[in-house]
Amino acid sequence: MTNEALLELVGTAVAALLTIMVLSYALGDNAFFRLAAYLFIGVAAGYAGAVAWHDVLQPRLVAPLLSAGPAIIQDSSQLTQVVAPILLVILLLSKVSPTMGRLGGLPVALMVGVGAGVVVGGAITGTLLPQTVAAMDSLNPAVVAPQTGETGIERLVNVLIVLLGTLSTLSYFRLTGKRDQPDAARYGTRPLRTPVGVISIPWPILPFLGEMFIALTFGVMFAGALAAVILVLIERLQFLAGAANVILGGLLPAP
Repeated sequence: MTNEALLELVGTAVAALLTIMVLSYALGDNAFFRLAAYLFIGVAAGYAGAVAWHDVLQPRLVAPLLSAGPAIIQDSSQLTQVVAPILLVILLLSKVSPTMGRLGGLPVALMVGVGAGVVVGGAITGTLLPQTVAAMDSLNPAVVAPQTGETGIERLVNVLIVLLGTLSTLSYFRLTGKRDQPDAARYGTRPLRTPVGVISIPWPILPFLGEMFIALTFGVMFAGALAAVILVLIERLQFLAGAANVILGGLLPAP
């Protein structure tokens, strides 16, 4: 057996062993699962640290500081680019000290503020506005009909479902309540006279329908996540079966 084949065999065996250790969590929390989790966390942390060093710290902090040298003092632009990050890092490291922990509030505030701005801006430009435009386009037959081929009553029903789902879901998120009734039910009931008798319907009806649409959406998302988990489990079981064949084929002598 060549060295390459031996390394491949050992890698397959280690991967199969770690897979079994992770799957052992189905029998309950145990030392094998915790060992695999610690290995995963350690490898992920080490990889993140290596990426942070090679892509951020070394090219943007250490290399400019070493290459510029005394010229940093004379060049204000280099002084800002090098000294300011070093100062922020030192202030952030002061969080480990109970007496100097307040000094680390500035870099933390900068990180949280910039992160929040990026997240909010990305949510508005990448999610809210595109979904709003998509919802508006879904009501335009000239846009949807060429793509789906829906016409007539079928298209009308789909448009009404999209419109009702959008409006009712938006109406569900109303942060209002009665001060004197903090524990009151979210929805009341109103009698509705029908040919078959009087029935009670939730009121207001539109937020109630929004809650139903949200519940349906979460149900579909959960079903999709469960199906994805089952597919991953099947793939892992197929990998274990293939790994067993490879290991047995590598260990047993050829006839």
